[in-house]
Amino acid sequence: MNKYETIFIINPNIESADVERIIEDVQNLITGSEGTVIKVEKWGKKRLAYEVRKNRDGFFVFIIFESDPQFIQRLGRYYGLTEEIIKNMTVKAEDPPPEPEEEAESKEDDDKDDEDDEDE
Repeated sequence: MNKYETIFIINPNIESADVERIIEDVQNLITGSEGTVIKVEKWGKKRLAYEVRKNRDGFFVFIIFESDPQFIQRLGRYYGLTEEIIKNMTVKAEDPPPEPEEEAESKEDDDKDDEDDEDE
């Protein structure tokens, strides 16, 4: 299973109950395909940078999930068939790089050595 991030924009002119239904449908689609929803963020209604399907605003939703790579095509098909979704994008998420602990310790040691040199 791979980790993915998807963001989709819902037409701002639909009812809030329909917005919730679409979000729930996407979550059910992910879990129904043996995926796991990790995080759902509703960013709310925001101004678009340019007009999309005659809309200047949109309701933004961001979801982080895990699934098989074959599922992404199915999710894209769902987005395309859902008229209320005016724009979408799904990308493979990358894990953040680990913190370099050894370098931080050696840098502190170097700083102490530099201070000692200045005292002399």
